[in-house]
Amino acid sequence: MSQPNGQEVLCIGFGALGVMYSWILEKSGLKVTAITRPHMLDTMQSQGITIESEKFGTIKNWKPHRLVGDAAHANDRSYAYIVCSFKALPDLVPTASLVAPFIEGEHAQGKPPTIVLLQNGIGIEHPLQLTYPHVPIISVVAWIGANLLRERDAIRITHGKLERLVIGLYTGEGRSTTRGVAEDDFADPAGYIDDPDRKRAGLTSTDQFANALRAGGGTVEVAAEIQAARWLKALWNSALSSLCTLSRSTVSALLAPEVLPFTLPVTRRTMLEVLYVARAWGYSEEAVPMKAIDDTLRMTIQLYAPQPTKNLGTAPTSDVVNEKADSSRRATQNFKPSMLLDIEYGRPCELEPIIGSILDRARARGVATPRLDLVYATLKVQQDSALKSSSQRQENQEHINRWTHRKPPIAGAVDTHAWDRPAPKLGRFNSMDAGGDILSARPDKKLRGKPVDLDLA
Repeated sequence: MSQPNGQEVLCIGFGALGVMYSWILEKSGLKVTAITRPHMLDTMQSQGITIESEKFGTIKNWKPHRLVGDAAHANDRSYAYIVCSFKALPDLVPTASLVAPFIEGEHAQGKPPTIVLLQNGIGIEHPLQLTYPHVPIISVVAWIGANLLRERDAIRITHGKLERLVIGLYTGEGRSTTRGVAEDDFADPAGYIDDPDRKRAGLTSTDQFANALRAGGGTVEVAAEIQAARWLKALWNSALSSLCTLSRSTVSALLAPEVLPFTLPVTRRTMLEVLYVARAWGYSEEAVPMKAIDDTLRMTIQLYAPQPTKNLGTAPTSDVVNEKADSSRRATQNFKPSMLLDIEYGRPCELEPIIGSILDRARARGVATPRLDLVYATLKVQQDSALKSSSQRQENQEHINRWTHRKPPIAGAVDTHAWDRPAPKLGRFNSMDAGGDILSARPDKKLRGKPVDLDLA
């Protein structure tokens, strides 16, 4: 199947990820219009962007087909694809409100654009699909280490060797349970079951987008079950990204031989919590295998370990460090997860899609998540401060207030609709156990299932 050469693509969110994949898409023949931050627009237009990549080499003074500083200037034509590479911040502004002008505007009449969510997190697609059930959504899981550096009169992207996308058409989160039926309405929010022709069109659009990425030099896998791939990525983000953020360290520093015997077990057990939540939501060993935890740790150590770290007494991964350290891997060695960069710059981070959404689902199935609770509670303090400083517009303040009042303060909500409706007016503290944990947000709503003891050796 051929890629859609010459088609117009809109990239919203022109950071490191947006730059890398806009460059790849343009190499395939697509025309990218990128919305960048106004304070970087002049520099990008006059100097271009320098990409320093261990995989692709050095590309100097690159610019996309069009650069604009706001949505109004981009909304002058129709687009085949809208690539959302901005951070998913549902506690600040819904993704649906950012793409609305390009779906509801005069240039989008007829065939709607395909939305490409090149973002981290669990559950990011559902609110958008509920708002626009007729719009196909390509969900993308990105495995890439890239940072954007702004220097005096230059914009520079540093990128290591890792670059891989797993993409798939979003068809819902519903998984078959032991009874053989989906327990909630996360299944099929687009209504594909009643419109197979529209689903086939969405799958065709997904394949065409994958072909364009491959033609531009990207590494792409099309997944029949994209949600399983999201849970696999959540293992990395929820554990490694959050621990880097809490410790204010690069990934390499987290893997230094002096600290690895301490950081590795905690990282692994945090990943186990994520895995158990996935199991509670119906993702089997085949879909999200237990060995993915050690595979993820192995990959991370091979890529980011600052030096060989043999015989550290951590059986699952102590023999997997790449012995041939490459001294030229500066971009890889200095890589910081985006969550850490956001905290360093005082910006809101992806706390809700990376941690909060997993806790929502854990509470809905009665799965204990003590380590993730601690991560969420610690980062929530800084997140609230960043949200207050970012919510200058009245509509943002109103949205933040609504969001805050539907999120119980010990992380996560008690049912599967936490992202879709306000909390009941009866209050959030109707039932507590002796230890202070919320058991029910409503008198008639009890948690399903038993807490799982995750304190494994």
